[in-house]
Amino acid sequence: MGYIERSFGRGNLWTLSFGIGFLIWGIIAVRFPNTPGSYWMFIPGGILLIVSISNILSYRYNREKVLGALKSYQRVQLNQLSEELRMKKRDLKEMIVDLRAEGKLKASFDPESGEVVVFEVKGQPPIGVATPPPVNTSKKMSELEGIEITPVMQNIQDQGYCPYCGSRATSKDKFCVTCGSALQ
Repeated sequence: MGYIERSFGRGNLWTLSFGIGFLIWGIIAVRFPNTPGSYWMFIPGGILLIVSISNILSYRYNREKVLGALKSYQRVQLNQLSEELRMKKRDLKEMIVDLRAEGKLKASFDPESGEVVVFEVKGQPPIGVATPPPVNTSKKMSELEGIEITPVMQNIQDQGYCPYCGSRATSKDKFCVTCGSALQ
């Protein structure tokens, strides 16, 4: 999925489309009084338009916020970063994976500690401030995020693959290098 599709999102695209449609319907109703509906269609159209534009701008702002924060770290715990940015851990991981897919971020998840290891942000190496010692959590991602591991997911994990993203993982890895999910 490209940047435009992600920034608009399917929901935002539909909201934007309905907003524009209602605005056009309101304009037609003003111009042609015999048209079904009324000029009051401006109100829901305007609200839908404002909401969709707000969501698109919020997504873009959060992307830049994540990139700006990651410029400061060479290694950072995902929990620390999510608290600092006031984002859900899952949303943050998705944003990091999206930014990596676009080439704006070169980062990986440490398979032992689950930390985000930053190599480049927009082609520049991170500044690298001192980070607190890593917090060793023995909880699995399923316990942290409330996801139940099904027998199929366990079978996939036993075969040496991440049950969340499907990338290859060794038996000694505690976290997936690709998506950062806890494997043990």
